[in-house]
Amino acid sequence: MIPVIEPRPNLAKDEMKSTVNALRAYLELIRYPLFAIPIVATLPGIVLASHDFGWSWRAPVALLTAMLGYFAGMIKNDYFHREQDGVANPSRPIPSGRVSARLAMRIASLLYIVCLILGFAMYWIAGLMVMGLIAISHSYNAYLKQRGVWGSLSLPFGIGMLSVFGAVSVAGYVPTLIWFAFGATFLYDFGTHITSTFKDIERDISLGITTTPIQMGRRPALLVSSLATLAAFGVALAPAFLGESPYYAVWIAVAFVATIVTRMPLLREQSEKNGYFALEGAMITAIFLFPALMATVIPFPVAAAIIVSLLLVTMRLLHSYKQEV
Repeated sequence: MIPVIEPRPNLAKDEMKSTVNALRAYLELIRYPLFAIPIVATLPGIVLASHDFGWSWRAPVALLTAMLGYFAGMIKNDYFHREQDGVANPSRPIPSGRVSARLAMRIASLLYIVCLILGFAMYWIAGLMVMGLIAISHSYNAYLKQRGVWGSLSLPFGIGMLSVFGAVSVAGYVPTLIWFAFGATFLYDFGTHITSTFKDIERDISLGITTTPIQMGRRPALLVSSLATLAAFGVALAPAFLGESPYYAVWIAVAFVATIVTRMPLLREQSEKNGYFALEGAMITAIFLFPALMATVIPFPVAAAIIVSLLLVTMRLLHSYKQEV
């Protein structure tokens, strides 16, 4: 009688597959295609302050701190809204069971602790700013996100303050030009936050979530968004009329065109499809607009290399990403 040899399970292969799946779940949790947003929001402060103060190890540490804090905020968002995601987005890491809610909270908390350590390692005032930014992020995710216009104001305020954080982190003070970067970033992100909620508006209504368009009405919310967006471009262009080199305005012009092209369909028809298209356009625009003022102190080719490379990587990641951002 010939013995039957049972095939041995490929344990190494199974472990590798499990590791890859776990890594993919964690990457989805932090919304990795959006990695460029904290970078471009922080860069103006770093570059403009470093132009006067000089480059140091604090510049990359400030960027790392902004990214880790941004990712932690994304994790907290999924943690606090896991019940709604269980209905609207059941394939996300937490509601699908690929990442436990408790582990997600621990990871986010650990990232915040790392951000605090890095912040105080740069300057004490940078550490205090990290504390403030964490408070804004936590308040938004835990409470303000579902409170209409307060959610649309709070998160963009935190994103805008990243430019101030970048300056404080590398130089310990805030050059005047940074406040223009803050104003443009805050106003544009405020307008974007309103339009981005249209991609989930029907689901938000069914789940009892109050967003700005639901609170104010769709047309009034779009009017406020449009006015904030136009004001953002006005603030961004103001330094050119105050004696700064006007070449940086090239990036603002490109951002304006991208905004018009991707925002017009939503203005004509308030649908989830057009809301998502406007959101994608806003991501592209942010990469051009948020860091534009750094081009007042660095050569145009250097600014182009930074902005275009971030844009290309973001576009590639967005088109390969399987989940909604």
